[in-house]
Amino acid sequence: MRIGIVYSHFSEGGGVENVILNQMKLLRSIGHEVNCYFAYVDENLLHLLNLKKHIHHYYPNTLPINSKTIRVLLSIPMAPITAKKLGGEELLICHGYSSAPWIGYVQKRLRGVKIISYLHFLPRMFYLDRGEVRLWCFDTVRKATYALGSVCRPLLEKIDMLSILNSDFVLVNSLFTQRRVREVYGVNPIVCYPPVDVEVFRILPGNRELYSSQFSHPIIFSSGRILPIKRFEWLIESLYYVKKVFPSANLFIAGSIPSEGRGYLQRLIGLARNLKVNDSIRFLGFVKVEELVQLYNIADVYVYPPPREDFGLGPVEAMACGTPAIVWDDGSGPCETVINGVTGYRAKPYDVKDFSSKIIEALSIGKKYSNIMRQHVVKNFSIQNHRKILEEVIRKTSC
Repeated sequence: MRIGIVYSHFSEGGGVENVILNQMKLLRSIGHEVNCYFAYVDENLLHLLNLKKHIHHYYPNTLPINSKTIRVLLSIPMAPITAKKLGGEELLICHGYSSAPWIGYVQKRLRGVKIISYLHFLPRMFYLDRGEVRLWCFDTVRKATYALGSVCRPLLEKIDMLSILNSDFVLVNSLFTQRRVREVYGVNPIVCYPPVDVEVFRILPGNRELYSSQFSHPIIFSSGRILPIKRFEWLIESLYYVKKVFPSANLFIAGSIPSEGRGYLQRLIGLARNLKVNDSIRFLGFVKVEELVQLYNIADVYVYPPPREDFGLGPVEAMACGTPAIVWDDGSGPCETVINGVTGYRAKPYDVKDFSSKIIEALSIGKKYSNIMRQHVVKNFSIQNHRKILEEVIRKTSC
């Protein structure tokens, strides 16, 4: 089957893009012809990941504008124009909200294409509180999207509702998202957890000494783009308390530093200096998958500070590598993946001292439950689990 995977942009290397790339990989492995389509593609990221063969713009090549903001905002009014680019696809898997499902809906009306909508979160231009809006609107695209949502909310809500209700199937990334989608759209979506490649993310022998020549244990590890929405300041505050019990503790944070996050990075460095823990923190920047797996392995604990995360790949990847994860017990996606007291700990939302105490508890126990953590991920969050659900849904769309 010819399958197109559609999303608004390929530029951040975030959770949605990871799910899309894993879906492409697994669907191609079982014989489908799969291509991914975006309004905007970051050529540098494309080159870095060596994916040019299967990643495409869904606009015609004649569209001269290459601004991310303009291309993403034009996705809805220009949806019929994408018909030529997507003309050979028999099935579209549309990720996110508004633009991608709307393109799917238009294609369905024009050509009778089958549509699967995969929702990672509710439309953030409608369903964020004031504090979340301030953190989420960290770049031009998000600011413009939020402004457009404020001005044109009735129309955009209608478009969004029409797109989801006319999907052949709706998938979501967690029970947390499922509950919210039911409430907003009145549909009963299927939970299809994002896939983790347990052949890649695995327990490695002999990696404990990888950084020991330069840094002492215990090593506390986190990952994610350096942006305010990730709330890394909570980790720096936690380190201050952890070092009272484990003076040699170090915090490593891996993740790209976009231009929008440079000011935030300076604020984090300033906070670390004020708390006198700056010598124990390393911002590693973007790391490739191979090094990321090594970091998960050498870490004594993985910490995940974003609040109300819809799923959160980091804790699951860490557990697949045998490392316990600390998350917030706020009812969100990580509460479904981390078994409190077994594969990690869930801290009182958003109590930094309690988060710190959970880190200390995990460090005190060590990694004696590593195999249990890994088996938990293999059983519930592997590519095979994702593939089973996705294949069944695709089979039903063909009936």
